Amino acid sequence: MLLTSLLYSLIVLSAVTSDSVENGRARPRQAPPPSALPTQQQQPALYPDRSEPPRRNIGDIEYRLTRLEVLLVEKLDNIRNDVRDVTRRLQALEWQSAESQATFDTFRSDISRISQQVSSPSVQQQQPQTVSPQLEARIDNLGKGLQLLVAATRGLTSDVNGLKRNVSILANDTRSFLAFTPNLVTKQFLNNGLLELKHHQVQPWSDNTCPKSDISNNVPRNCREVLESGQRKSGIYRIQPDTSTKPFMVVCDQLTRGGGWTVIQNRFDGTQDFYQNWHDYKHGFGNLGGEFWLGLDNIHQLTGSIVNELLIELQDLDLESKSAYYSAFSIGSEVEGFPLKVLGGYSGDAGDSLLYHAGSRFSSKDMDQDGWPEGSCAQAHGGAWWYRSCDMSNLNGKYLSGQLPEQYIYQGMYWGEFRGPQYSLNRARMLVRPREEVSHPLVDEIFDKNLSMPKTERGSS
Repeated sequence: MLLTSLLYSLIVLSAVTSDSVENGRARPRQAPPPSALPTQQQQPALYPDRSEPPRRNIGDIEYRLTRLEVLLVEKLDNIRNDVRDVTRRLQALEWQSAESQATFDTFRSDISRISQQVSSPSVQQQQPQTVSPQLEARIDNLGKGLQLLVAATRGLTSDVNGLKRNVSILANDTRSFLAFTPNLVTKQFLNNGLLELKHHQVQPWSDNTCPKSDISNNVPRNCREVLESGQRKSGIYRIQPDTSTKPFMVVCDQLTRGGGWTVIQNRFDGTQDFYQNWHDYKHGFGNLGGEFWLGLDNIHQLTGSIVNELLIELQDLDLESKSAYYSAFSIGSEVEGFPLKVLGGYSGDAGDSLLYHAGSRFSSKDMDQDGWPEGSCAQAHGGAWWYRSCDMSNLNGKYLSGQLPEQYIYQGMYWGEFRGPQYSLNRARMLVRPREEVSHPLVDEIFDKNLSMPKTERGSS
C-alpha cells in the first residue's frame, strides 16, 4: 500500500542519515561547528608578531582548544540524538500504521461478509423483520469506525511527511558539516602552534645565551660526576646539568654496573598513579623515595646535549628479572615534542622493545602526538610514552600486576619481548648515564639503524 511504501522509504532514509552521522562521529579529533572555528585562511591570526613572545596568549589558545573540542562533541551528540529520536518515532508510526491496516482489513472483511448476508435470498425470505435492523446498526458502527480510521491515517501521513522533512534537513546539515570539516583547524595544528609559541618564550635562553651551570659552585652535572667526587653510596643528590638554569634533586644508583646512573623512572608497587597529564610528565611527579617520573624537562637537560647510556630493568611477579641496555640514548626538547631522538646499541636479555618507538614524540592523555590517526594511544592504552601507532612497550601504563584479561591488553606496564602486552610487570626502572666516550662512527651506525625502522605497526587499537 502507499502508506507502507512511504514508511519503508522513510526508514531507509533514516538509516542512511544515521550512517552519515555515525561516520561523522567516528572521525578522530574533529573540530566544532563551522561557525565556531577559524579556517586555515584565518590561522595566521592565532600567532602574533614573533618579535614579542606572546606569553599571555598561550593560556587563551589552550582554553580555546578545549572549548572547540567540547563544541564539536556537543554538536555531534545533538545530531546523533536527533537521528535516534526520529528513528524511534518512525518505528512507533510504523507500528501504529500496521495496527491501523489490520483494523482496516478487518472492517473491510466484515463489511464484505455483511453485504453477502444482506444480498442472500435466504436471509431476505426467512427473517426480513429481525435481520435488517441488526445489519443496519452494525453497518452504521462500521462506517463510523472507518471514518475514525481514515482520520487517524491522515494524521499519521501528516506526521510522516513532517518527519521526512526533518530528516532531509538533518541530512543536509550533516553533509554540509562534514564537507566543511577538512577546512577546520585541527587539534594537532593548535598543539604545534602552542609548542611554537613556547619556543619563542624560551628562545632567549637557547644556543649561546643559554645559562650554564656555574662550575665554581661545585654542583655536579650528573650522577657520574657525583660518583667521581667520591660519593659512592646510592641515594638522593642535587645536580645541575650544563643547560639547566637551576639544580634539581635526583636518585643516583652508584652500585649497578659501576654506578653513576641517574634514575629517571621507578615503579615497584603501584602506589603512584602514572596516568598523568602533559604538565606532570613535563615537570615530573611522585616521590624520589618511592615511585616517580623524573620529568621530561629534566631528562632532556641530562641527555639533550650529550649522548647517554640507557638501562631498563624489569621484573615479573615470579621475580624473574630481565634488562635492556642501549649504548646511546637522547631525547629532544619540548619544542620538538620531547622525541626519542637517539636510540641504539641494544644488548641484554629482555629483548629490544623500544627501537620501534625511536623518533616518536612523547604523548600523554591530553597531548596526542602519536602516529595513530584514528585515536589517542595514550588514552586507549592508559599511559604516556613515545607512542608510534601505538606501542611495543608501555612502561608508564597501568600497574595491573600479572596476566591481563582481553579488555586490558596493551594497557598494563608491559615490555613486548618480555611477557608481552597481555602481562603487566611487577617492577620497572629506567636509568641514564653519560657515555665516557662517543665516537662518530658509532653515532653514525646508530642513526643508520634507526632509519631502517620496522614496517609492521603493532599495538594499535
